[in-house]
Amino acid sequence: MVSIGINTHIAELERIDPVAFKAINTSAVTESLDHLTRSSRNEFTSEGRGADYLDSIQLSLLARSEGVMDLLGKMHPNGRNGLCPSLIICDLLAGDGYVNKVARRILGAARCPAFINSDISQFMVDRCIRDGLFAIWQSATNPFWIRDGSVDGVLMAYGTHHIPRAQRPAAVQAAARVLRPGGIFVLHDFEVGSPTARWFADVVSTHSVTPHDYPHFTAGEVLDLFAAAQFDEVTVQRITDPFVFQGRDEESVLQLLADYVVKMYGLVKLRAHTQRVLALLDEYFGIEITRTSHGEFEARIARNALVGSGRRCIG
Repeated sequence: MVSIGINTHIAELERIDPVAFKAINTSAVTESLDHLTRSSRNEFTSEGRGADYLDSIQLSLLARSEGVMDLLGKMHPNGRNGLCPSLIICDLLAGDGYVNKVARRILGAARCPAFINSDISQFMVDRCIRDGLFAIWQSATNPFWIRDGSVDGVLMAYGTHHIPRAQRPAAVQAAARVLRPGGIFVLHDFEVGSPTARWFADVVSTHSVTPHDYPHFTAGEVLDLFAAAQFDEVTVQRITDPFVFQGRDEESVLQLLADYVVKMYGLVKLRAHTQRVLALLDEYFGIEITRTSHGEFEARIARNALVGSGRRCIG
């Protein structure tokens, strides 16, 4: 497991967060890692767009925080006010632990839940570990590290379309398996035909270092997946999940927006073409420039996302 050895890693996980560690099934880990090594090739590596993606987070941790906090608010019956350190949330597509990092920054240690950051990219899991986060290497379709009925919430967001359509029922069933009775599952993706889905198909696939031809979700598919996994209180909503940047003047805030988008999506062919990037963003989303109450300029693009949520059956 990663560069430090599986036994050392397990001991480190217990040290990082004893609450989250309660959900870990250590006996299932070693036997499953060999298969994962053979099956976990994806674009979020140092050879793909993984390094650029990490650079985008360094540019602005909070650029996507509005959407993140909206999703986390759906993971407790009392919304964001119900979030606390005794809750265990498993982020099955955690990447570098972005949601965990945003929650920690905004909620603070006194209210931030215990996160299990889970990802199929070993490159991303290594980054989580380097940053001191509780992180495990597994796929969303087979979260073998996690005990049955052991977590309060499961999040599947920011990359759900990477799960092949034929494997999505297994992923949702896996989320149901690891949730405690009454626990909440939240699934996020960009809807088929939406501006963001078209952005991936038209812009990212054309200008990125890696192809990006993945089928997005429909509302009907989300409802069917939740029904098949026997979730209760199922809802499907559309939320605004924007990119937001602030700066001292309009030029600098637009430059930050363009730099962030190029790095986040690995748009290497557009790296030296700021105005082209901004024109594409305006075409697909519309760029809104306003002044904040503190006199700063704010640039915002609205990405509308599809979000399904449901509770695991009790009894």
